[in-house]
Amino acid sequence: LFWMDAKLLACLRSGTDIPAPLVPVVYEHGAFIILRDFPVGSEFGIDYKSWKTGDKFMGLKMIPPGVHFVYVSVKGMPRIGFFHHFESKEVLVKKWNKTTEDLDEATVSNEEIERYRSNLKNMDGMLGPYPYDEYRKWYSLTDFITKRDVDRLNPEKGRISAQAELESLETKMQRESDVGCSNKVDRENPRRMRFADEEGLPVMEVIPGFEIQFTPIPQLPGDRGRKADHTPYLQRILSSCSVNQLLAELQYAFVCFLIGQVYEGLEQWKKMIHLVCLSPASIDKQRELFAVLMRVLFFQVKECPKDFFIDILSKDNFLTTTLSVMFANIADSKADDELKKKSANFKLLLERNFKWSFECK
Repeated sequence: LFWMDAKLLACLRSGTDIPAPLVPVVYEHGAFIILRDFPVGSEFGIDYKSWKTGDKFMGLKMIPPGVHFVYVSVKGMPRIGFFHHFESKEVLVKKWNKTTEDLDEATVSNEEIERYRSNLKNMDGMLGPYPYDEYRKWYSLTDFITKRDVDRLNPEKGRISAQAELESLETKMQRESDVGCSNKVDRENPRRMRFADEEGLPVMEVIPGFEIQFTPIPQLPGDRGRKADHTPYLQRILSSCSVNQLLAELQYAFVCFLIGQVYEGLEQWKKMIHLVCLSPASIDKQRELFAVLMRVLFFQVKECPKDFFIDILSKDNFLTTTLSVMFANIADSKADDELKKKSANFKLLLERNFKWSFECK
């Protein structure tokens, strides 16, 4: 059985067809997700693929164990999703709340889960198979993310929404204190308290529990060019997390934006790339970080439409400018020839495939 599982995993990661004798293994060891009361004709997706649901849809079967991103959208509304680490043979049950038009936060009892488990064979025709043809892409985008990373980064409420869960600053103050702040105008409160920014817009903050638990990255000072070195900030972060955890967060943030359509994911992704690429003094000490970063970025660039980076990320030349500095710093460093070769090859690949120009001043 171990040999069969290893061979199956190799097939999934390579993108080759699963041999017929291994199909029963996929069903036996795969996970299931049941989605109750979900509206017909709505979007349901997992990882790199989504569908419009039919009238018999109740979920998916044969999900490979590991980290996946499940998401839904009703009536063209912003996506709502969540990361989840599926265990082998796990049955995950979620409910759609028709009143709030949201995933229900109520915990499903173990008894109900076991009822679904015992009825899986009868439900087989209502469960779609996991899209194995897309698994290779998904694995290349998330191979560093573990269950521990999901638990660490997920919002307390669990779900991630493309429509930010916000509240005004006065609402927050009213919620946290019974005195000194009120949205209600009466004899005791003749004036409604309001907070506005420099442009007169309401000051809004994410409602507690809905924030993605990204690693705080400070506003980095100084020049963004060759003179910049943010190594102290990078080392401070690496003192509390491993290189693998840093790369996992980079992948998590990218998936949040690419598939979850969450803008905060893009911002965190850019901050992390900026921090690492502009830390030249770390190249020798953190050689593996820079080597693997280029591999992670390669797959992120590769799996996106060619106009994605041009339209979304390169309007301010962020990616080309930042990578230009990294390429130049690696070339001038005391790094080994292998790292310098990887850097040169990655630069050449981006120039050829995307017609990007890397000129560092």
